Amino acid sequence: MGTLSRTTSRTLRRRLLVPVAMMSFALVAAGCNDDGSASASPSPAAHAGTTGPAQTSPQPSGPASSPPATTPSSPAAPSDSGASSGSDAAGPARCTAEGLGMSVKQGDGGAGQVYYELMFVNKSGHSCTLNGFPGVSLIQRDGAVIGAPAERDGASHGATVLAAGGTAHVVLHTLNQGIADGGCWKRGDYLRVYPPGSKEALTLRDPQIRVCGDRFTTTSVER
Repeated sequence: MGTLSRTTSRTLRRRLLVPVAMMSFALVAAGCNDDGSASASPSPAAHAGTTGPAQTSPQPSGPASSPPATTPSSPAAPSDSGASSGSDAAGPARCTAEGLGMSVKQGDGGAGQVYYELMFVNKSGHSCTLNGFPGVSLIQRDGAVIGAPAERDGASHGATVLAAGGTAHVVLHTLNQGIADGGCWKRGDYLRVYPPGSKEALTLRDPQIRVCGDRFTTTSVER
């Protein structure tokens, strides 16, 4: 009886251990499926990633790129079309006292006005230009100025080109004696004239010019 009881007891224990072992194996298998490490079936998230647009990680945005630096263009070279240099571009040179002759004569007057025409002649062998007002004074024999130099009358007539042998003139203006207060200046022994722009003077002896009424003016050079 004792032997049979032990045999029966061992048999019962084996029968009980089999279900327990099977349950343990089932639990281990279920645990492997839950963590996905041994799962053969793709997860829904993985399946969606293969069919949808590729998901890329956002790249960190760097500082905004500055526009490319522009190199300043060099200034355009001046055009030389139609330009010329030398005396041809500026026209004839200024007339000098050395290249000019001078004469004076009384012109028509009236109503107490007296006019003298002062004429310039180009004695040089080339063209030259007179532009503006001359400096005109009556001079005594000792070189002293009588009264005051002639004042400018009116506007400039602009540049006057004198060909070789050509002439131009100015008009000197004064008054007859007694027309205005101030009396008359003494007659000059010389008429001294500085052509426009010149530091050298022309001198005319005994010009027969008498200034009265403190009126002594000159126009600019014109043809």
